[in-house]
Amino acid sequence: QTLFEEEYPPRPIFISGTIIDKSGRTLSGQTGEAFVISVSHADPLCIGLNCALGAAEMRPFIETIGKCTTAYVLCYPNAGLPNTFGDYDETPDMMA
Repeated sequence: QTLFEEEYPPRPIFISGTIIDKSGRTLSGQTGEAFVISVSHADPLCIGLNCALGAAEMRPFIETIGKCTTAYVLCYPNAGLPNTFGDYDETPDMMA
């Protein structure tokens, strides 16, 4: 840690987890609250979620993260879950 602090300038850290389905749990099985607790020691500038769900479906999980941290919150969802043809049904307007 000392070498790191002496040799490298500090950089902002963005941390993003992936939720696997509508349960809102990460790939390792953590809830949003547990995810935030497990990464907060790194003093991140931003904490958030990516992939897995569409914008509307991710909202409650992002709100949970926002209640558990003073860091900025980020979200970059998929365009929903793939349909039976492997395509995504959400449009850019739906995501905005």
